[in-house]
Amino acid sequence: MKQSLLVHESPSIVRIVTSLLEGDGYEVTCMENGKAALQNVTGLKYDVLVTGLNIPEMNGLELIKNIRLRNNCIPIIILSNTKSVETAVEAMRIGADDFVVEKTENLGKTFLFVIERAIQSKRAERRLQIYESNLPICMHCKRIRYERENAKKVWVPIEEYFNEKMSGVNFSHGICPECINKYYPDT
Repeated sequence: MKQSLLVHESPSIVRIVTSLLEGDGYEVTCMENGKAALQNVTGLKYDVLVTGLNIPEMNGLELIKNIRLRNNCIPIIILSNTKSVETAVEAMRIGADDFVVEKTENLGKTFLFVIERAIQSKRAERRLQIYESNLPICMHCKRIRYERENAKKVWVPIEEYFNEKMSGVNFSHGICPECINKYYPDT
């Protein structure tokens, strides 16, 4: 099931958006304020974050800034009653993926289209980052070398690399048939 995180200042908008998202197959987690949303979004389990601009304890723009500082690439959609182009541009500049005006005609269709487009765009962005990367991998321990933001080159396990660089990639450990035969020949 698709997962969404919703934080908005208007209870009526929360009800409308929850209904729209659930109708489109999302499980919706609602947060009461920006700080709670920020704490919850770090788990990388959400497909999209929908936020208002005037949310309590940390406004929508501050929430976006804080999420992007953590290099989190969750798609973020602003849903607001403002029609200010300057506000929309500022939201996009700091990391929002799109901006929807609440009073948009045919809000449901527009909103769901914008969300799907943002999710697809972020997936493509992550794939491109992965495909364009030239990852030096140790031939013995399989750790990956990369340059952190402080320009220090480090060797880390593949899981740590993807958790830091490519948020949203999920790992599942298993064992391939060749390794089962090699390490567990009697099974």
